[in-house]
Amino acid sequence: MNITQVDTNEKLIILAGTLIDGTGEEPQDSQAIIIEDQLIQNIIPQNRLNNYPNINEYQQIDLNDLTILPGLIDSHVHLALDGIDFKKTTEEWDSPAKVQSRIEKELANTLNHGIVAIRDGGDKAKIGLESKKKVNQNEIAGPQIIATGQAAYKKGNYGSFLGPGINCRKGIQSEISRLTQLDIDQLKVLVSGIVSFSDYGKVGDVQFTNKELKYIVDLTHHLGLEVMAHSSSNEAVEVSIEAGVDTLEHGYFLSEESLKRLAEKEIPWIPTVVPVANQLKVPQDYSEDGLDVIKRTYELQLEMIDKAAELGVKLGIGTDAGAYQVRHGLSYYRELELFNQTSLSPLEIIKAATYNNAEIIELNDELGSIEIGKRASLIGVKDNPLENLSTLKKPERVIYSPNNQQVKNEELHA
Repeated sequence: MNITQVDTNEKLIILAGTLIDGTGEEPQDSQAIIIEDQLIQNIIPQNRLNNYPNINEYQQIDLNDLTILPGLIDSHVHLALDGIDFKKTTEEWDSPAKVQSRIEKELANTLNHGIVAIRDGGDKAKIGLESKKKVNQNEIAGPQIIATGQAAYKKGNYGSFLGPGINCRKGIQSEISRLTQLDIDQLKVLVSGIVSFSDYGKVGDVQFTNKELKYIVDLTHHLGLEVMAHSSSNEAVEVSIEAGVDTLEHGYFLSEESLKRLAEKEIPWIPTVVPVANQLKVPQDYSEDGLDVIKRTYELQLEMIDKAAELGVKLGIGTDAGAYQVRHGLSYYRELELFNQTSLSPLEIIKAATYNNAEIIELNDELGSIEIGKRASLIGVKDNPLENLSTLKKPERVIYSPNNQQVKNEELHA
């Protein structure tokens, strides 16, 4: 693995054997990606390089033996959790040194797997938010972090590890105001509980009424932020769509009618299949009936992904990394592999993991595709991922540029 951070004032030319730009367009061979001040300035065929102005000022990186793609994005993670031991990890939240050591490893794992940006779904200790600040200030290396800080949920329901909770409708305004003052990038709201692994089709109760959730969404939009909605039942999905949320997370057991409405409202869906499917890795934790419930649940999710694609729903790739058996970075390819069991082509899956995800986390002006004006955040893989998706499991090369906040910080300290 070779990771290269592109610094300001650097002039680079990446020689790409094959280029997949992330937009869904077909690959192009023998392209030159011209980078200056961390941005892609031009993309031209390599046979035109000799005529490019001031060509001798650029350092060339020969990756003609690789396929070059946009850096991957994970649109749903929880940095505060490690995917192994919930109790041990949450107990360590009171130890900054232990948290810092683990987070550095998690972010390194994430970047090593070609993931250049993540959206963190929040935690009570605000570890995801603090990690974002440390990455932006160059205190730790890692992907760009879009942070929700803590989640809004109805106190007494699922979500106690994600924030303090809302007591009543009267408390909504003060809680949303508090959350948005944390310098968050988006608001996370828990519309339901979680899916059962013992009783097929059972999901925790819907937490907010239509009126309450609409009030939360409208208030958040008024404050200039988008809303990601944890909705793990069709009832929760319906309430979320009606309220006008910006992204739909999980959506287990959603109906075809709900998918039609998601398409109509242009609300992206992040199905997070891997946190369910990966439970089969620990069969000793479940009864035979429980394992059957898990299998049926994730297989239904794959069927609905097929249906969503058919109906024109925008799909995103999110792992829920930090959930039990979902490791940061390490589990990303497993989500891609599960998507690859649907009718989606590898090119469509790559677009979901890059271009679509950049829109979902609101970084589409900077990341998600290899286009002029975008930040130079790229990965290089052996072979052709359109023929063998598993080549995305561990990229050979990661080239990434720090985000704009990092650039500003560097300039301030220059």
